[in-house]
Amino acid sequence: MNMKNCLITTGWVFMTVLALGVPAVAQQSSPTGNAAAGKTLFAAYVCFGCHGYNGETGNPRLLGNTSANLASETNFIRFLRLRADKAPILPVTNMPNYSESSMSDKQARDIYAYIRSFKSTSTEVKDAPALNQILAGASKPYKP
Repeated sequence: MNMKNCLITTGWVFMTVLALGVPAVAQQSSPTGNAAAGKTLFAAYVCFGCHGYNGETGNPRLLGNTSANLASETNFIRFLRLRADKAPILPVTNMPNYSESSMSDKQARDIYAYIRSFKSTSTEVKDAPALNQILAGASKPYKP
């Protein structure tokens, strides 16, 4: 990422945080939506297209994401509405807008509950024999 893009991204995040009136990193609240319904909506709105099927892949990743936008249902809904109702100073157009007419608050809460249900499926290093073999070989001195 070049310096101009970094400054634009940083400025957009800063302005979003100011608009939401929340800290940049906040404690996550417990969801009240229905995760099963959220899974269906996550597929229907094609969220997986950018965020992956389990939140571990994609851009941005949702699993382990501590941004203020995912800190609570309220922040999540504000983020979705802010994109639709009040364009940020430095608009980002790679995520669709979700006004209340295109996604209800209940649907957004359900998607939020589904996102919060994501669990890591990554293999632990100790459980990856091929990776351990590569790491062991890489730690040995090089002999041509």
